[in-house]
Amino acid sequence: MGLRSIRYTGQALREFFRHWGSYFILSFVVGEAISLIIVPVLHNVTQALLGASGIPYVSYNNLGQIITQHTWGAVALLLLFFLLLLLVYAQFAMILIGVENVVQQRQQNLRAVFGEALRDLRRIRPTTVLFFVFYFILVIPFAGGIINSPLLNKVRIPQFILDFLNENALYGFLIGMFYLAMLYVGIRLIRVLPHMILDDQSAGEAMHNSWQETRKHFWFYFWRITWLTAVVTVVQTLWTEGLILFQSYLDNSQPTFAYVGSIGTMATLQVSGLFITALATTLYYLLLVSPDTVIKAAPAPISVKERKKRKRWPRVVAALVIIFAAGIYLVYNAVYMAGGFDYSPITISHRGVDDHNGVQNTIPALQTTAKEKPDYVEMDIHETKDGQWVVMHDENYDALTGVNKTPRQLTLAQATKLTAKENDHAAPVASFDDYLAAAEKLHQKLLVEVKTTPHDSPNAVNDFIKQYGNRLIKDHNRVHSLDYRVIAAIKAQKPKLYASFILPYDLVFPETKADAYTMEYTTLGADFVDQAQDQGKEVWAWTVDDPDKMEEMIFIGADGIITDNLHDLQDTIKSQEDHPSYAARLRVYGNQFNWDSLNGTEN
Repeated sequence: MGLRSIRYTGQALREFFRHWGSYFILSFVVGEAISLIIVPVLHNVTQALLGASGIPYVSYNNLGQIITQHTWGAVALLLLFFLLLLLVYAQFAMILIGVENVVQQRQQNLRAVFGEALRDLRRIRPTTVLFFVFYFILVIPFAGGIINSPLLNKVRIPQFILDFLNENALYGFLIGMFYLAMLYVGIRLIRVLPHMILDDQSAGEAMHNSWQETRKHFWFYFWRITWLTAVVTVVQTLWTEGLILFQSYLDNSQPTFAYVGSIGTMATLQVSGLFITALATTLYYLLLVSPDTVIKAAPAPISVKERKKRKRWPRVVAALVIIFAAGIYLVYNAVYMAGGFDYSPITISHRGVDDHNGVQNTIPALQTTAKEKPDYVEMDIHETKDGQWVVMHDENYDALTGVNKTPRQLTLAQATKLTAKENDHAAPVASFDDYLAAAEKLHQKLLVEVKTTPHDSPNAVNDFIKQYGNRLIKDHNRVHSLDYRVIAAIKAQKPKLYASFILPYDLVFPETKADAYTMEYTTLGADFVDQAQDQGKEVWAWTVDDPDKMEEMIFIGADGIITDNLHDLQDTIKSQEDHPSYAARLRVYGNQFNWDSLNGTEN
C-alpha cells in the first residue's frame, strides 16, 4: 500500500509540472478572487448587519441573547452562514472542475469553469447544505489541507481549549476518540463531493456511493493523503530553510549585497508560496478526481501547433502573474528588511507570574514579577459573599487551596485566611484592596480582569466601578473582562478608565465601546488587528508562551502580548530591537508564512 501511494504521488507530481501553468492560474485566480473580493464583501455585509440589528458582537456567551433579543438579526446571520457554505461549495466546485478539465485535456477556460460551477450551484439541495455543515465543521481539523479556504479560516480549535483538554485527561481522551472517528468518517466520505459536483449525484446518493467505494479502502486513501502531505511539507521546509541559509551566506560573506539580496530572497519565498499553494491544491484535488491513478484521456484531434499553443499560454500568463506579484512584494520587502515595520508591543504578565516564579494572583508573585518591569501585570478578581473583591482566577478555590468553595460562598475575611499553593510556592489568598496597594507601592500598573458569574450580586459591577474606578484611572491601570456588560458599564460611568473586551474567538469583528480587544492568539490574525487599529483600538493577544508564537503576534501587529513567560517575551522583543540580521528577519517572516495559504488561512 505504501509503495503504491509513493508511485501515485510521483504520478501526481509529474501531472502538476506537465501543466503547472494551468494549475497555477486556477489556484491563484480562485484564491485571490475570494481573498480580495468575496471576503471583504462578506465582512462589510456582516458589519452592516450587526450595526442595523444592534448586535455589538458575536460569541458563545451571547448567542442566546442574539436569538431572543435580536431575532431578525439572528435570522440574517444564519442566512449569511448558509451563503458562506454556498460560497465554499462554489470554490471547491470551481477548483475540482478546473483540475478535471486539465487532467482530461478539455482545455476549458476559467470563464467556462466558473459557469459550470454556477450551474452546479443551481442543483444544490437542502441535504447538500446539511452535508457541508457536517463535513466541513467536523472534518476540517483533519481535511483542511484538502479543502482549504480563507472562507473557513475561523474553523480552528483555540489553544485554551487544547490546554483544558491536556489538563483533563478524560475529556481529552473522549474528544480524541471523537475526532478519530470523524477522521474515519471523513475519509469514508471523501468521494462525496466529487460525485456531487462531477457526476451530478444527490447528497444521499453520493454519500452511499462514497461509503461503498471506500469500503476496505480506508488505508488506501489515508496513505495517499499522508504521502501527498509529506511531499508538500518537505518541499516547503527544504525550500524555506535553503533560502534562509542562502541569506545567511550573504549576511556573513557578502555584506555589501546583503540588503538588496534579502529583498530578492524574501520575494522568492513569497512567490514560491504561491507556487507551492498551487502544488498542494493540485495534488489534493487530483486525488479526488483520480484516486487510483492519474490517467489522462486521449487528447482531442487537433494540430500539433494548436496543442503547443494551448500548452504555452497558461505558462506565459502564470509567469506574468508571478512577475507582477514579485514586483509588489519587492516594495514591501524593502521596507520590512530595513526595519520599517518594527515596534515593541506592551508586555503583560499573565496572572502576575513569570515561568512559575510564584503562586498566580498572589502578592509575593506580584512583588517578584514586578522586578522584571512588565508594562502590566494581569490579574483576576471575583466578588465575595459580602460584596468585596478577592484576587482569584478560578470560580472555585479548590484547585489552589484545596477548599471546595466558590468566591460567592465565602466572605473576604474567610477567603484571605486560605493559603494558595502552586509551583512549589505558597502564599495567602489576597484581597483586591491589598493587591492594589502592593502594586501602587511597587509602581506597577495592573490589567484587572473582572470576572462575573450568575451568582454575583445585582450591583456588583456598578459597585466595583464606584469603589475603584477613579483609583484605577489615577494609577493608569486598565481593565478587561469576558462579560461585555462590565465593559459597557465602565465606558458609561468612567469613560477615562481603559477597558478591553476579551474575545475567545475571532468570529465576526465586533462593534463595541471597548478601548481594546483581548484576543485568544490562535484565532487572531492580521486582518482583525488592522480593523481594530483602523478604529483606534488596541489588540492584546493571550496567552502566548512560545517564542515563535510571540514573534508571530509581533509580526501581525498585536499591540500587547499576555504571557506566562515574561522573560521569554522580553528576550524576543529585544532580539527584534537589536538590529537582527536579514536572515533572522527572513526566518521570522518564514515562520509566519509557513504557510498560511496552505492551511486555508488569510492573515
